[in-house]
Amino acid sequence: MNRRTSLPISALLLTLMALFASTLAAGTRAGSTAAHAATAPVRGGAVEIAFSDDFVNLDAAQAYSDDWAVLNGTLYNGLYQFDRNGVPQLDLAAAPPTISADRKVWTFHLRKGVRFSNGLPMTAADLKFSLLRTLDPNLKPAASWGQTSDEIFVGSVAFASGKSKDVPGIQAPDPYTIRFVLTQPVAILPYILAESFNMVVPQAVVSKESADQFGSHPVGTGPFMLQSWQKAVKAVFVRNPYYFRPGKPYLDRVTVDLNVAPNVIALRVEKGELTGFGTAAQVGAADLQQALATPQYAAYLVNAPTAQVDWLNLNVHAAPLDNQKLRQAIAMSINRGRLVKLLGGRATPAEQIYVPLDPQYDPSLDAHPVLPFDPSKAAALLKASGYRGQPVTLDYYNNLPDATAIAPGLLQDLQQIGLNASIRGVSHNSLLQIVSKLTGHQVSTAFWSVDFFDAYDVYSGSLSCGANAVGQAQGSHYCDPAADHVAQRAEALQLGAERNALLRQAQAHLLAAAAQIPLVYLRNVEMVSPKVGGFYYQPYFYWQFENYWLRS
Repeated sequence: MNRRTSLPISALLLTLMALFASTLAAGTRAGSTAAHAATAPVRGGAVEIAFSDDFVNLDAAQAYSDDWAVLNGTLYNGLYQFDRNGVPQLDLAAAPPTISADRKVWTFHLRKGVRFSNGLPMTAADLKFSLLRTLDPNLKPAASWGQTSDEIFVGSVAFASGKSKDVPGIQAPDPYTIRFVLTQPVAILPYILAESFNMVVPQAVVSKESADQFGSHPVGTGPFMLQSWQKAVKAVFVRNPYYFRPGKPYLDRVTVDLNVAPNVIALRVEKGELTGFGTAAQVGAADLQQALATPQYAAYLVNAPTAQVDWLNLNVHAAPLDNQKLRQAIAMSINRGRLVKLLGGRATPAEQIYVPLDPQYDPSLDAHPVLPFDPSKAAALLKASGYRGQPVTLDYYNNLPDATAIAPGLLQDLQQIGLNASIRGVSHNSLLQIVSKLTGHQVSTAFWSVDFFDAYDVYSGSLSCGANAVGQAQGSHYCDPAADHVAQRAEALQLGAERNALLRQAQAHLLAAAAQIPLVYLRNVEMVSPKVGGFYYQPYFYWQFENYWLRS
């Protein structure tokens, strides 16, 4: 491809709009194209993908970044597994659960004959052990990011706070039965049980190893197992000979290259050296523009559902951001329309944290935001806050294309209302470590790529008090107990309008506090070789490797 070929930005926007519109017209959530249409599966071969970020930990209870995405499609299984459209389907569960009349007791019977990749049999005791690890406050190197989501079982809160040594609401009465007793009904329990942090690990292995050992040498029941991991460079996964689904996976090997610049990934895909990007979010606007301008590579493009929201975290424990008026001034300074342009049209403005495919998404906020863009009012509010020119640093992910593209625009917005602002580029994984502490950071870019389409996902994982505790990856460290109470009330209800209204109410509390300021929703397009048969873009973790094959 000629890298100098380009479309005018207006033409690019029109082409992108047509591309996204075609996806909506097709009525599909999981991206696919005619170029990847199903043919007869072929066994054998390998795929190689690349990320611009790194792996940190392949422990199901710990992985949080690109490592999280890959382990979902390779190493582990849970009671449920998300399908191509993001709907939980039975996985390690042999049959649908028996549910009590009050919806608080769920009893599952497990598949028999399931083995870990080291040959050990998987039992209900392993599953209970795995869930207790997620709740364990002493888990190393840190408590699991899924701990708050799992505080739904009788006794789980006491266990997570270190006040008890067991969770009576998680029971394994025999090797193939697991029973959950909930503190209240949880409408989305299958979704929670499908999450990565609730996937099963072998107690016999994990209990004898350090956290670092298991995170670097994971063992699971999934379709693949880790063969090698050259830190910061490459990880190789090969077929698990004990995988319980007959004939799966089709591929022999999955190779993941790490810390590769997005434009280099695009070039290597075009040259046939890589099969695709690890995630559509890392396809840069310029590379997408080039592919759209070249018919040969336009066939590589696969629409991805809008499943990622970008926002700013404002650390309420760091002056001057402990002042709500100042935070609200920042919120009203953000020109989201300009951010969309900086992203080459690959985004839409976000006035809330919930994504459009969440049932609790509130369309009224698009027309009437809680804190609308108004730089004049923002400047006045900044003055009223008592701001005296203290320096404010915005940290952004310098290895992710979306954050890199919008950082200059954000800096200009902050400076235009009178903030003494500067920006600092930090790698994604490094910034996650920085913001886990209460000090040493002020404003930081953040994003959430959904685990499932329901507001409880992002609320429990990013907005709740637990998700903003010290040691967690949310840099605002803002806690609103009233909002948490509303969200907890919602979880006692069945799916529907009343539950949706309560989750919207919980979000409204947080938007007014302006500790998390929504920016944009990414409109992603994946770049993947047409040689991959049966390809679709899984909306949460991108590649569901066991279902793909290489065309002969």
